[in-house]
Amino acid sequence: MKFGARILKTGIAISLALFIAELFHSPSPSLAGISAIFAIQPSIYRSYRTILERAQGNVIGAIIAIIFGLYIGNDFILIGVASVLCVALLIQFKLENTVGLALVTLVIVMDSPGNDFLEIALIRFGTIMLGLVAAFIVNLIFIPPKYEVALFQQIYNTNNEIIKWIRLNLRHAADFPLLKKDMNWMQKQLTQIRNQYELYKEERTFFKTKFRF
Repeated sequence: MKFGARILKTGIAISLALFIAELFHSPSPSLAGISAIFAIQPSIYRSYRTILERAQGNVIGAIIAIIFGLYIGNDFILIGVASVLCVALLIQFKLENTVGLALVTLVIVMDSPGNDFLEIALIRFGTIMLGLVAAFIVNLIFIPPKYEVALFQQIYNTNNEIIKWIRLNLRHAADFPLLKKDMNWMQKQLTQIRNQYELYKEERTFFKTKFRF
């Protein structure tokens, strides 16, 4: 993993989530920081999609936890049973990507003290949701990705390498071991270009759809 904007944004999102939680006098601000870790994405579109999906997953996890906590119990065996039920529902609703944070929400909510269980459970759930919002804000306004520029640069560099090897091959001056090494590099570059193009296409479609005047 290379140090880049996403790593920096993760740190900022955690700090912002903790700050907002402290601002609202949350008794467990660290929950917001944990939630923010799960929500940072490489593009604004994916961040938007993630916050919607994880919000749904968290609601399902919290509802199951509250029902178990109020009417069935919250010992360690029942927390395991509730977790299995939660995962089954998330798979049913095609929310597999939200399983990790939804289970964190479920365990934290079910582990709320018996006295004032519902109040503490709702506060903890709200704190987790604050983390998702903080991560989305950071993704939206801090170092917005310029996929068009990066995509052009990658295509330009790869194209130059291909042209260079075509010329060498035409002159019969190509070194096979070196060519093989560069071919592997080009394959990796093409994979990166495809990934970069997908991000660019998603972002472009998202902004056209959401901000059409």
